[in-house]
Amino acid sequence: MGVRRWRQTAALLVSAGAAAASLAGCGAAGPAAASMASAGPFSAAELRGALLTRVNGVTTVAPAATGSYSSLTGGSAGTAAANAVKVIPKACGGATMTGFNPAVLAGSPVAAATFRVGKNGVSEMLVASSARAASSALAGRFPAACGRYRETVDGKVFGYRARESGIGGIGRQALVLNVRPAGATVDDLWSLVYRGTGFVGSVTVVGPNASEAAVRELGEQAYAFAAKSLS
Repeated sequence: MGVRRWRQTAALLVSAGAAAASLAGCGAAGPAAASMASAGPFSAAELRGALLTRVNGVTTVAPAATGSYSSLTGGSAGTAAANAVKVIPKACGGATMTGFNPAVLAGSPVAAATFRVGKNGVSEMLVASSARAASSALAGRFPAACGRYRETVDGKVFGYRARESGIGGIGRQALVLNVRPAGATVDDLWSLVYRGTGFVGSVTVVGPNASEAAVRELGEQAYAFAAKSLS
């Protein structure tokens, strides 16, 4: 990814109003999936209280955002950014950002917080969900074709490498994703998505110091605090 485009993505991730704008899904999204949508047992206010308030001693850049999953991820900023970018293969536009299936969680309450830790942007999201919806939300398969993909921005083509893997020790299930600009030493994006009891959570780190170890440690902290707060 070119520096300009990557900086735009980083800015989108750390802005309070669009904390979840890049969290599109990789699973199939059809009527059957949408019919399983469930608000789960928690309100947006309860989820907000289960978000981390500090990361590495740093407080949030703005008050936590709350609403429904679809309203928080469908803002004009995210839509405008998506419309301005052509992705090849097309399916990789959302598939490489997280393991969420948005149709399953569309109407669910959500809370999201963003931080600026040194040169890294950090975000956390919690979405209320029934067990069935949470399982379906993380059931999507990462498309093999998205291991390498391209974006065209303002007539310029940028390449990416992406990979996803399952990990243990966080919640009932967890996936970790890395998106790396091909052939350039600029910011990496690491995102971890997990499902707990009554909620789905995600943490994202983007910046020059982003790493799998950092996002896993953050994911462990976020899950532990959310599980305790929502028990």
